[in-house]
Amino acid sequence: MKKVVLFCLVLVLFTGCIPQQLKSNIPGQNQINSDAAATETAPPLVFAPPKDPYQTPDPNAPTRTPDPNIPTRSPTITFTPTTTPTATLDPEDPVSYLGDPWFRDNFVNGSNFFLYDEPQSSYRVDNNQMILVAKKANNFETWSLASPTLYNFYLEITGTFGEECDGKDRYGLIFRAPNTNEGYLLSITCDGSFRLSTWEYEEEKYTSLKPWTTSEYINSGPGGENRLGIKTNGITLTGFINGHQVFELDDSTFGTGRFGILVAATNTPGFTAYLSEIVYWALK
Repeated sequence: MKKVVLFCLVLVLFTGCIPQQLKSNIPGQNQINSDAAATETAPPLVFAPPKDPYQTPDPNAPTRTPDPNIPTRSPTITFTPTTTPTATLDPEDPVSYLGDPWFRDNFVNGSNFFLYDEPQSSYRVDNNQMILVAKKANNFETWSLASPTLYNFYLEITGTFGEECDGKDRYGLIFRAPNTNEGYLLSITCDGSFRLSTWEYEEEKYTSLKPWTTSEYINSGPGGENRLGIKTNGITLTGFINGHQVFELDDSTFGTGRFGILVAATNTPGFTAYLSEIVYWALK
């Protein structure tokens, strides 16, 4: 299998051909070209999928300990003389009422995502972090998909901007992806903005459902740590940043699909984002 993957990648580099997705029930990865000011895109490249990339969610996963100061990088916990440590989350924060997640990945290894290193970007795991690198500042969004298909859910990543970032350098989520070529894209930027978009592969159509919007809840700039979440309930999509709702809208472009992580750079070649956790809850 590895020889086939290597041959396909070499074929892409030397002939400019776009490989076909392997016939497998395990997801591949892809990339698109998007621009903040336009919808012009380039055909995606499809990477060969890894073998057995996903582990069954653990229904007995340990309880998540809420952080009383989610927006800050130096959280503290308040102790009282008569009780165990307590923490206060915003009532609208899904983490405060959903209980234990169906699935949590703290990136002990890279078994749940496709790890690769190619000229545009790289995805690797090191020291309990998923490290996403956008090697070129050309607005290409690359992503890596996990295996499960979900419809109603709350999905959240915890990530940190690298030591160098600027403008619309970004990382985020792809969700409800019906295949490896398209889906909803939610990203957060170094300059403190977020955007929700769709990429429809067959139509070569890129649509901003929620254009770039500045949010006071984003810890922007190099070293800024944030929780970025999306909740889906039928056609209703609700976005969260550090536990605060930042948008809610209805859209029916995509239904059941996979989820993944993405990265792109507009200003900083080699822009790096570090993810420490990804979790999701399946909802009714």
